[in-house]
Amino acid sequence: MLGNLNDVDLRLLRIFCSIVDAGGFTAAQVRLNTSLPRLSVAVRDLEIRVGYSLCKRGKAGFQLTDEGLATYAAAQELFADIERFRQRTVSLNGSLREQIQIGTVDSLATLPNAPLPEAIASFRKSSAATGIQLHVMRPDELEQAVLEERLHLAIGAFHHRLSGLHYRPLFEEEQNLYCSAEHPFFSRAQDNLTIEEIGAADYVDRGYVAENRRPYELRFSNVFSAFSMEAIATLVFSGTYIGYLPTHYATGWVERGRLRAIMPERLSYRSAFHCITRQGQDIQPGLAGFLDALLNTQLVRGSQ
Repeated sequence: MLGNLNDVDLRLLRIFCSIVDAGGFTAAQVRLNTSLPRLSVAVRDLEIRVGYSLCKRGKAGFQLTDEGLATYAAAQELFADIERFRQRTVSLNGSLREQIQIGTVDSLATLPNAPLPEAIASFRKSSAATGIQLHVMRPDELEQAVLEERLHLAIGAFHHRLSGLHYRPLFEEEQNLYCSAEHPFFSRAQDNLTIEEIGAADYVDRGYVAENRRPYELRFSNVFSAFSMEAIATLVFSGTYIGYLPTHYATGWVERGRLRAIMPERLSYRSAFHCITRQGQDIQPGLAGFLDALLNTQLVRGSQ
C-alpha cells in the first residue's frame, strides 16, 4: 500500500489523470506522446502502489472503478494543493516575484487580430513586478500542461472540450490549402483542378489533432503528418506535398510567388481560438490581472 508519496508516484498520478481526462488509453497516447503499452505499465504500477484496481479496460471501453474515481478526485486536490503551496512560498520570499506561465501555439505573430501581444503590453503597465514566461506548444500539449498546472493559461485552436478546463472564446483564424511553386498544381488553372485530383495528392496534416473542421468534401488518400506550422510549411515547400496553413502565416510567401492557395473560395475554413484555464484553480492576483487584460483587449478589438 502507498505509505508515502515520491516523485515517481506523482508522475504516475499525473499520467493516470491524463488518461481519465482523455477518456481512455487510446486518446491519451496522442496527448502524452507515448505508446499504449507504456500507459498500461504506468497504470499497473500505480495500482500496485495503491493496492487496488483503478479502471477497467475491455470491450465495454474505459471505465473507472469506484476507487479509481475517488483516486482521480484526490489527485486533483493534491495537484491544486501543490500549486497553492508554491504560490504561497513565492509570496513569502521577498526576493521572488509571481510568475505567470502562459502557453500558445506557434505562428501567431503575424495574425493581425491576435490579442496576446497587446494584452502583455497592457498587463506589464499595471503589473510590472509580475513575471511572464511564454511557452510554445502543440494544442494537445497546451491542454495537458494546463490540466497538470504547468501552465496557468494557454491560447490555441482546440478541437474538443476536455473536462477540467474552462474555454473562453477569443478569435478566429482563416486556413487555406497551399502548394508551392515547385508543385504541379501551382501552374494549373483553378477551374482545371478537381476535388478528386486534390484528394489524390500527397497531403501533410497536423498530426496532433483530427482536422474535423476541414471542408467535408476533401478526402485525402495519401496523408503524412507534421507537428508544427514550420514543419508543414517546410514539407509544402518541398514541392511534393500540399497542406493547410494559416492565411496570415502564408501571405508573405504568396506575395513573393512561392506559395499559392488552392481553391480558396471553396476549400478555406476558419479555426476558433480559445483561452483555456484549469477549472477550480486558485487564481492568484497576477493571473487574474492578465486574464482581464487579455479578455478586455479581445473585447475592444471585437467591437472595432
